[in-house]
Amino acid sequence: MIVEYGDTPTRTIEAGTDPLGGYGDDVAPIADIRPDDGETVVRTDFPVHKADGGVVDTVLVATAGHSGEHDVLVLYAAPLTAVDHTTGTLLFYLLCGVPLLIVVAGLTTYLFSGRALRPVEAIRAQVAEMTEKDLEQRVPVPPARDEVGRLAETMNAMIARLQDAQGVQRRFVADASHELRSPLATIATGLELMQNGTVDRSTITALRGETSRLNKLVEALILLARADERGLQPRREEVDLDEVAEGERGRPADGAVVAEVRTVPVRVVGDRGQLSRVVRNLVDNARRHARSRVLVTVGRDGDTAVLEVSDDGPGVPQADRARVFERFVRLDDARARSDGGSGLGLAIVAEVVAAHGGTVEVADGPAGGALFRVRIPAAPAPDAHPEKAAPAPAA
Repeated sequence: MIVEYGDTPTRTIEAGTDPLGGYGDDVAPIADIRPDDGETVVRTDFPVHKADGGVVDTVLVATAGHSGEHDVLVLYAAPLTAVDHTTGTLLFYLLCGVPLLIVVAGLTTYLFSGRALRPVEAIRAQVAEMTEKDLEQRVPVPPARDEVGRLAETMNAMIARLQDAQGVQRRFVADASHELRSPLATIATGLELMQNGTVDRSTITALRGETSRLNKLVEALILLARADERGLQPRREEVDLDEVAEGERGRPADGAVVAEVRTVPVRVVGDRGQLSRVVRNLVDNARRHARSRVLVTVGRDGDTAVLEVSDDGPGVPQADRARVFERFVRLDDARARSDGGSGLGLAIVAEVVAAHGGTVEVADGPAGGALFRVRIPAAPAPDAHPEKAAPAPAA
């Protein structure tokens, strides 16, 4: 539609096939839209009154121009009926489709999550059925190599460790019971003899020996139980390791081989009582196996104190060198029992040395027997601040 406006009344010059749905020549409202010369104005909410009295919202595009001596306005209008229909249809589908989509997505998530968590439920059910009596069972491992599969493998590894720990505990209790039975039986027999009045000096000596053995065994069991519960937690004080080793020089051997001691001054930080037990246990072990010689040496290797105890006995086979530090292990069971060994001495050595931040190992000794080497961090040397030398007195 082209509308002329200016000083003369506004009138329609040319109209399209549908001149704005019934405006006819009454174009004053349209003429109120007067953009600047060359400017285009777009109205998206322009109402058009139809001949039947209805109103249609239209989109109106107006451009100002000239036709000869007259100012004209070029207008294009299109109804928004199709747009409104499309918008209504889209809104309908959104209102109906979004809830349906949410329901479908929820069901799909539930089904897939249930399938993904099914192996986890199988693991939980298996663990819930397990007791301390059937730790040989294992949780099922799914075929997929994902996080759930790794969780199952970790659970099985943990159960295996628990099974091993339970086995160690059961063996410990069984061995301890066996070790306690022998001295208790001897003491009970001696008490019966005392009751009958037939006790001689040899019986009293045997009872004293069994009582001492029982006391040492109980002390060893208490020490190892404390180590298992919360660690040994040794006192931290400076200890002259060479002096501790020198104490073995004068200790009675009770008919066994006398220990030869060679030391150099070296100091460590630790518990003197526990370190004395380490030296004593190693020397006692060497005496039980030595033929004629036990050698104790203490030295220093850089920042490490080194304690070595060797003998000229049969030595320790390569395959048994790690096992000798386990509890109640005897490589020569009958001989160790007759010599009073309980199988706990070297286990205590390993626990005490570890509590002091050190290591213990077995090697071949210089005399062909076994050599037990303990390495513990040495105490830092005190700072040396030598005084300035005084001048020599005048002659």
